[in-house]
Amino acid sequence: MLTNWNQPRRGRTLLLLNPQGKTTIKRTVQARITESHIVEAAAQVFSRHGFNGTSTREIARRAEVPEATMFRHFPRKQDLFWAALVSHLDRLRMPEKLRTGLARNGDPQTVVPLIAEFMVQTTIHHPELVRMLAFSLLELRVEAEPIYRQRLVPIFQAIIDYLAGCVTRRVLRSVDPSFVALSFAFTILAHQELCQLFTTASTRSADAEKEAVITYSSLWLNALLPASTVVKPI
Repeated sequence: MLTNWNQPRRGRTLLLLNPQGKTTIKRTVQARITESHIVEAAAQVFSRHGFNGTSTREIARRAEVPEATMFRHFPRKQDLFWAALVSHLDRLRMPEKLRTGLARNGDPQTVVPLIAEFMVQTTIHHPELVRMLAFSLLELRVEAEPIYRQRLVPIFQAIIDYLAGCVTRRVLRSVDPSFVALSFAFTILAHQELCQLFTTASTRSADAEKEAVITYSSLWLNALLPASTVVKPI
């Protein structure tokens, strides 16, 4: 068996010689599957207990692999945390309809509900991501900053630029766009998590999701639209 050492460690190719002398190339498929399994297990544990509250032994147990195997893929616990976070960030996509509405400076009564829908869906369908982002800020702020700037700032900047344009055109009140964008996001993200703690209402059904979008949209439109503007039914 010959190993192609010119490839990165996790991407090495094994060259296997069969009895007839023919060379076949075997990618380390099982290694990739194992690594993906470890990352997903890590995300589940980190999102529940945070970075400091999680042990590598617990992650290995959840992934059903020896701890030594896990360390061959991820030498440090921080490596594993960032891999888990980035893996879930990779699944986050701004819907095309929202991107178009922001880029074309659409009517706030159309675009604001789309922003609310995006954030509600993120909270409901990506809870591990939301929690890991919170833990990363609390426990690994310095290391988290580059990831935030690379992965999240472009999303928020698009929303901020849209709100700034609305303020300039006087279709929204004179407000700080950055403050509004961040307040909008954290109102939804925090409220959805707190609902699960302090109420018996379920936020997981399609009806509950739709109702949440309507409620947040109405709240923010009433706060942002000029006093003379009538809010259209959503």
